[in-house]
Amino acid sequence: MNKAGLGLSDLSIAPRKAERQTEEVAVALTPPTPPSTEKVGGTMLPKPSEKQRRETAEARAIAQEDVRYSLKNLKRSKQRNVKFFINIALDYELKARLQRAASENDLKMTAVVKAALDYYLTENEY
Repeated sequence: MNKAGLGLSDLSIAPRKAERQTEEVAVALTPPTPPSTEKVGGTMLPKPSEKQRRETAEARAIAQEDVRYSLKNLKRSKQRNVKFFINIALDYELKARLQRAASENDLKMTAVVKAALDYYLTENEY
Protein backbone atom coordinates (compact mmCIF):
# COMPACT_ATOMS: atom_id res chain seq x y z
CA MET A 1 0.00 0.00 0.00
CA ASN A 2 1.33 3.40 -0.95
CA LYS A 3 1.33 6.36 1.41
CA ALA A 4 0.53 8.61 -1.52
CA GLY A 5 -2.58 6.52 -2.27
CA LEU A 6 -4.26 7.30 1.08
CA GLY A 7 -6.86 10.00 1.30
CA LEU A 8 -9.18 11.36 3.98
CA SER A 9 -12.00 9.16 2.74
CA ASP A 10 -9.89 6.06 3.49
CA LEU A 11 -9.63 6.89 7.20
CA SER A 12 -12.44 6.78 9.70
CA ILE A 13 -12.76 9.91 11.81
CA ALA A 14 -14.19 9.90 15.33
CA PRO A 15 -16.83 12.48 16.27
CA ARG A 16 -15.60 15.61 17.98
CA LYS A 17 -15.37 15.73 21.72
CA ALA A 18 -17.64 18.77 22.04
CA GLU A 19 -20.59 16.87 20.54
CA ARG A 20 -20.19 14.05 23.05
CA GLN A 21 -19.90 16.45 25.98
CA THR A 22 -23.10 18.31 25.06
CA GLU A 23 -25.01 15.03 25.00
CA GLU A 24 -23.61 14.04 28.41
CA VAL A 25 -24.45 17.47 29.87
CA ALA A 26 -28.02 17.20 28.60
CA VAL A 27 -28.39 13.80 30.24
CA ALA A 28 -26.79 15.05 33.47
CA LEU A 29 -29.12 18.08 33.68
CA THR A 30 -32.27 16.00 33.91
CA PRO A 31 -33.20 15.70 37.58
CA PRO A 32 -33.06 12.17 38.95
CA THR A 33 -36.34 10.73 40.10
CA PRO A 34 -36.39 9.98 43.81
CA PRO A 35 -36.89 6.29 44.53
CA SER A 36 -40.23 5.43 45.99
CA THR A 37 -40.31 3.72 49.37
CA GLU A 38 -42.32 0.81 47.98
CA LYS A 39 -39.63 -0.10 45.44
CA VAL A 40 -36.80 0.18 47.95
CA GLY A 41 -38.52 -2.05 50.48
CA GLY A 42 -39.26 -4.69 47.85
CA THR A 43 -35.71 -4.89 46.45
CA MET A 44 -33.82 -5.16 49.75
CA LEU A 45 -32.41 -8.56 50.55
CA PRO A 46 -33.57 -10.24 53.74
CA LYS A 47 -30.99 -10.57 56.50
CA PRO A 48 -29.92 -14.17 56.99
CA SER A 49 -30.45 -15.68 60.40
CA GLU A 50 -27.56 -16.57 62.70
CA LYS A 51 -27.92 -20.25 61.79
CA GLN A 52 -27.77 -19.51 58.05
CA ARG A 53 -24.70 -17.29 58.50
CA ARG A 54 -22.96 -19.99 60.50
CA GLU A 55 -23.77 -22.64 57.86
CA THR A 56 -22.44 -20.50 55.01
CA ALA A 57 -19.29 -19.69 56.99
CA GLU A 58 -18.70 -23.39 57.72
CA ALA A 59 -19.27 -24.31 54.07
CA ARG A 60 -16.82 -21.61 52.97
CA ALA A 61 -14.22 -22.81 55.50
CA ILE A 62 -14.58 -26.42 54.32
CA ALA A 63 -14.20 -25.35 50.68
CA GLN A 64 -11.07 -23.31 51.51
CA GLU A 65 -9.61 -26.27 53.41
CA ASP A 66 -10.22 -28.56 50.42
CA VAL A 67 -8.47 -26.06 48.16
CA ARG A 68 -5.57 -25.84 50.60
CA TYR A 69 -5.19 -29.64 50.66
CA SER A 70 -5.37 -29.92 46.89
CA LEU A 71 -2.69 -27.22 46.57
CA LYS A 72 -0.44 -29.11 49.01
CA ASN A 73 -0.95 -32.33 47.04
CA LEU A 74 -0.12 -30.53 43.81
CA LYS A 75 3.11 -29.18 45.31
CA ARG A 76 4.02 -32.65 46.58
CA SER A 77 3.48 -34.19 43.16
CA LYS A 78 5.70 -31.52 41.59
CA GLN A 79 8.40 -32.22 44.19
CA ARG A 80 8.50 -35.87 43.16
CA ASN A 81 9.65 -34.82 39.70
CA VAL A 82 12.48 -32.67 41.04
CA LYS A 83 15.83 -33.26 39.41
CA PHE A 84 18.65 -34.35 41.67
CA PHE A 85 22.08 -33.06 40.79
CA ILE A 86 25.38 -34.78 41.45
CA ASN A 87 28.86 -33.34 41.24
CA ILE A 88 31.40 -35.60 39.61
CA ALA A 89 35.10 -34.90 39.52
CA LEU A 90 36.38 -36.02 36.12
CA ASP A 91 39.95 -36.23 34.99
CA TYR A 92 40.95 -34.29 31.90
CA GLU A 93 40.99 -37.26 29.50
CA LEU A 94 37.55 -38.53 30.55
CA LYS A 95 36.02 -35.09 30.20
CA ALA A 96 37.56 -34.70 26.75
CA ARG A 97 36.05 -38.06 25.71
CA LEU A 98 32.69 -37.00 27.12
CA GLN A 99 32.79 -33.71 25.22
CA ARG A 100 33.74 -35.48 22.00
CA ALA A 101 30.91 -38.03 22.39
CA ALA A 102 28.41 -35.26 23.09
CA SER A 103 29.47 -33.14 20.13
CA GLU A 104 29.57 -36.07 17.68
CA ASN A 105 26.06 -37.18 18.66
CA ASP A 106 24.59 -33.67 18.97
CA LEU A 107 23.69 -34.27 22.61
CA LYS A 108 24.37 -32.48 25.83
CA MET A 109 27.02 -33.93 28.09
CA THR A 110 24.40 -34.50 30.80
CA ALA A 111 22.37 -36.69 28.43
CA VAL A 112 25.45 -38.81 27.68
CA VAL A 113 26.26 -39.16 31.39
CA LYS A 114 22.63 -40.08 32.21
CA ALA A 115 22.58 -42.71 29.46
CA ALA A 116 25.93 -44.16 30.61
CA LEU A 117 24.79 -44.32 34.25
CA ASP A 118 21.51 -45.93 33.26
CA TYR A 119 23.29 -48.50 31.11
CA TYR A 120 25.77 -49.30 33.90
CA LEU A 121 23.03 -49.70 36.52
CA THR A 122 20.85 -51.93 34.35
CA GLU A 123 23.83 -54.11 33.35
CA ASN A 124 24.69 -54.63 37.02
CA GLU A 125 21.03 -55.27 37.93
CA TYR A 126 20.41 -52.16 40.02
